[in-house]
Amino acid sequence: MKIVFFGSSEFSVPFLNSIYNSNHQVALVVTGIDKAKGRGRNMLGNPVKEYACKKDFKIIGADKIDNEIISKISRLKFDCLALVSYGKLLPPEVLNLAQGKSVNVHPSLLPKYRGPSPIASAILNGDSETGISIIGISERLDEGDIFAQCKFSIQNNETKDSLEDKMIRIGAPMLISILDLLQEGKIVPYHQPKVGITYTPLFSKEDLKINWHNTAEEIDNKIRAFSAEPGCFSFWNEKIIKIIKVTKIINFKTNDNLKNKKPGEIIRADKVNGLMVKCGKGEIIRIETLKPQGKKAISALDFLNGYRIKAGEFFE
Repeated sequence: MKIVFFGSSEFSVPFLNSIYNSNHQVALVVTGIDKAKGRGRNMLGNPVKEYACKKDFKIIGADKIDNEIISKISRLKFDCLALVSYGKLLPPEVLNLAQGKSVNVHPSLLPKYRGPSPIASAILNGDSETGISIIGISERLDEGDIFAQCKFSIQNNETKDSLEDKMIRIGAPMLISILDLLQEGKIVPYHQPKVGITYTPLFSKEDLKINWHNTAEEIDNKIRAFSAEPGCFSFWNEKIIKIIKVTKIINFKTNDNLKNKKPGEIIRADKVNGLMVKCGKGEIIRIETLKPQGKKAISALDFLNGYRIKAGEFFE
């Protein structure tokens, strides 16, 4: 089949690559417009556009599917629409062009976690399992009928990055199998359940700030949910510090009276104990990896060696 592909993020690229390496053809790639990035504010394309340019695909950059874009798509000869992490709803005029053949890859077990942030939400909420769904593209957000789903566990140390990798390794072959079956007319989707419907938000920068009054588990979940990028942060000495990785400390023995310590207070800052911080409910976490403002990510030990941080100071 000839495929019109919609996608904009790094997550989209392996799925587009799978189509390229299959018996199907990429007729067109629709992605977001170039944006100013970096200190020089140069106009750069997103990962999908970069990949599409390397493969010499036809490309349309658009932040809105208007009549001009619809007209361009309508002039193409294609068989199916495929959407992976595009971030926008497709208008009915585009869906009608596909004559019922469309697929949307969504990284959750729909109808749970519809919306833009299903992977982060699953980790943030402490879920023990998640999955990937391949559905038809709908005019309404992630409401398409289901072609196939695959369920799998979320490990205790799972991060957004590792869970995305798992989604890709499972989902990319699934997508090709569904496209093959669609081409042969050998698959019919089923309706999503009417119960268990939830929606995820589009997280803001403020959502990434660590609240040290939360429990150690909640803080750990949050840090893993946003992984290295965009990364959770706190303030130390009026500087932004991204916290990349932590360990929950259980049964920490100390002569200090922790009841007198406040959330965010540094309990230990030495080579033996590492960098330990008090959380809510009298719990403690050890910071393992962090990223000082304007610097590369480093271990807590390197941070202790390079910065004058000591017990009694605060992350805020």
